[in-house]
Amino acid sequence: KEGVQFLLLQGKPINEPVAQHGPFVMNTQSEIRDAFMDYQRTQFGGWPWPKDDMVFPQDKGRFALIDGKETRPPSSTAESCSS
Repeated sequence: KEGVQFLLLQGKPINEPVAQHGPFVMNTQSEIRDAFMDYQRTQFGGWPWPKDDMVFPQDKGRFALIDGKETRPPSSTAESCSS
C-alpha cells in the first residue's frame, strides 16, 4: 500500500507582474531571457556531474555535492521526508 504526499503553499500577493517559462519565474520576459542566458553560460554555478541527465539510485537518498564532498541532511530530516 502506497501513501500519498502533497505540498500546499501559500503566500501574500506582492502586486508585481509575473512572467514564467519552464523553471524560471521573473517579473518580465526580458528577465526570463536573462535567466536563460545566465543558465546557459554558468549552469548557475556549475553542474558537477559528467552528464546533464544524471540519475542516482533511489536508495541513495538526498545529498549535495559541495567542493567534491557529499553532504547529507540530518537523519531525522531524511526520515521525516520519506514517510
